[in-house]
Amino acid sequence: MHSGKEAIVLIHGSDSKQRDSGRGLLTEGLLKVPEGVVVTQQGPITIQGASGLQFQVTRHEDGEKRSVDVYEAFWADLIPSLTRMGLRARVLGGLELLVYWGFSGVWKGFLRRKVLTSSLIVGLVFLLYWYLTTLLLFFSALQQDPTFPTMALPDSTVSAANSMLKGLARVVAPVASGLGGWKGWVLLSLVMSALPIHRAVDVANLSHRYLTDALVGNGVVGLRTELRSRVSATLRAVVESGTYSRVTVVAHSFGAAMAVDVLADFRSRSGTPIRLVTLGGPLELLARRADWLDKEIQRCAANDQLIQWLDFYSDEDWFCTKTPFRADDSRLIHRPIQQKASLGARMSGETHNRYLGDARVLQALLEPVPAPASESPASEPVNPRAA
Repeated sequence: MHSGKEAIVLIHGSDSKQRDSGRGLLTEGLLKVPEGVVVTQQGPITIQGASGLQFQVTRHEDGEKRSVDVYEAFWADLIPSLTRMGLRARVLGGLELLVYWGFSGVWKGFLRRKVLTSSLIVGLVFLLYWYLTTLLLFFSALQQDPTFPTMALPDSTVSAANSMLKGLARVVAPVASGLGGWKGWVLLSLVMSALPIHRAVDVANLSHRYLTDALVGNGVVGLRTELRSRVSATLRAVVESGTYSRVTVVAHSFGAAMAVDVLADFRSRSGTPIRLVTLGGPLELLARRADWLDKEIQRCAANDQLIQWLDFYSDEDWFCTKTPFRADDSRLIHRPIQQKASLGARMSGETHNRYLGDARVLQALLEPVPAPASESPASEPVNPRAA
């Protein structure tokens, strides 16, 4: 193991759609934002099939150099988008989401937590708005063609459903007709584009499918299992290479759930120390809906190979929650970030996407491995500039 070399493995959030796009945002921040050091890109690197980028970190104070390699555990290609599916699939899937999230334990005591309350209300409003517009589209189409959508149902059921839908279509017709003009649909489209409604719905669908380990397509393996396998493969390749003195797992947004799920059971023959940095994770909210995730959070925190867990969150980020640590452990550290953000920035999700470029986050990622007790302590890190 080479003491002067470190690695960062990014587990991106649900917004990253292209391979290495999340890593690109992180490396852009590393190259431009930190003070007290200069970061230069050296070139590509491959470790046991995992592809990354090499960087050199030089401290201004004394010219000390360190090598940091950055990898990404990409998983977005495994996720179906509910908002891009056919109309019938959106109607059925949206109803399933409303039942799953509307009638659940996530609402217990939610008024006692200001930020959690905001997250729940904003998410529910977005989901309801999207579903109502989807229903309007559905009944508008049904008014033009009252044929019941093809489904594997008995003839008697299809006949009854046809009758019910025709009745509903007559009731909804005035509203659907009112929006049938181009002005009505333009208004709905403007609202959809101004707010992250589609993103919120897709994240709600991803969370539902992940927490229930729903089957992927026509396969026999659940989504949680598929994602764990993908993320674990990249992390294990880097950790077990024996190349690094420390591996930092950076998990943004929903990636925090996968990081916790993987690290709860992660053990490596190399014994390489692992540091976890979660950025705007929704772990408390998800753990309220699935008890097993709360247990995974505590098991992850108790992993002996985990030397530190930094949890960055912001009260101005309405799409994250403060991670619920149960143990009184000095390795588990909450790092609140205060952002000067408008109401629009909070509702649009802009505050949720600022972490990878935040000076305080990047400063923490570039903190050197602490010197052993027998050696002189390292110099104090330079204070990051105010964000």
